[in-house]
Amino acid sequence: MPAGNEYGSGDEDATVADGSADLLAGLWIDDPEQVAARRGAIPEALRSHFDEFVDKGYTIFRGALPTELIDRVVADMGGFDVHPERYVLKYQGAYIDPVGHGDLRVGDRIVDLYGLSSAARDAIYAAPVADFLQLIFDDAAIAMQSISFQYGSQQSMHQDTAYVVSERPLHLAATWIALEDIIEGTGELMYYPGSHRYAHYLFSGEHKNWMPTRDGQEAHQQFLQQLHTQAKERGLVAERFLAKKGDILVWHADLAHGGARISKPGVTRKSLVTHFCPRPVKPVYRRHIPKNYFELEVKPGCFFTSRHYDIATLKKGGEFAPILYDGGVSKKRAAAKSAGV
Repeated sequence: MPAGNEYGSGDEDATVADGSADLLAGLWIDDPEQVAARRGAIPEALRSHFDEFVDKGYTIFRGALPTELIDRVVADMGGFDVHPERYVLKYQGAYIDPVGHGDLRVGDRIVDLYGLSSAARDAIYAAPVADFLQLIFDDAAIAMQSISFQYGSQQSMHQDTAYVVSERPLHLAATWIALEDIIEGTGELMYYPGSHRYAHYLFSGEHKNWMPTRDGQEAHQQFLQQLHTQAKERGLVAERFLAKKGDILVWHADLAHGGARISKPGVTRKSLVTHFCPRPVKPVYRRHIPKNYFELEVKPGCFFTSRHYDIATLKKGGEFAPILYDGGVSKKRAAAKSAGV
């Protein structure tokens, strides 16, 4: 798989005027003085997770989801066998037509499953994770994007701030939900503990996010390589997440992470990844859909929004949200059908 990103190199979403003074301003948890002053007020049930997150850039909630809920999520992932036209699917950064696609392959990503699945919405905001996100954000959380995998991504080590763009780049966090027991050799999630404290790499000298047309491929390769260089300089060793079904890992915006090489072909690594920002901080893609941007609250402090689905329809009790954007796939399909192709 070529070096790139699981969200799509040069996706139309990755555009932000981030040359402001707030570019490198992180969450309150990134300020040692605030951490020291407020640690005593953190609920005891979350304190060890908080300390681990601040120190390592991630924390793990073991057995956070019941089997029944996970099985519903997996069933909804497979729903495109029955209603493929409802799904948004990407492969190596490009939108592809799920109609007639067949089984999911290595490299396939279902985008924003929560637009179709109430089970996914429940899983994404499991109680301990919802509480933790609101703690580190010091505000309500918005789930702004998700990707679902049948197999390991095999993605290069990267930082989400290069590709997942919020209006304040470091005001971001992500979760990785194990939808089955993960075994070695299936492209398991890997990461450099403590890499969230790396020196910042700025594209074109001033941007946290990468844009091919602005920054070029050479800069992207430099970005990827320096993640390993900084790890070597700091003595960091990559760890792998051999999760059990129902485990949830939460990571910092700048934690360097990726997918290991698959050495057991055909063995699945079912997972659900979601990216979040604090509610006052919006995903940049809202600028592309001003009339359709909507934040759905599923429980206090827990919101969803999407570039790809008309989330507002779910507030009216809809079973699934219609597609807003899939790279033109559904339009091309309709045109071909109309032409009798």
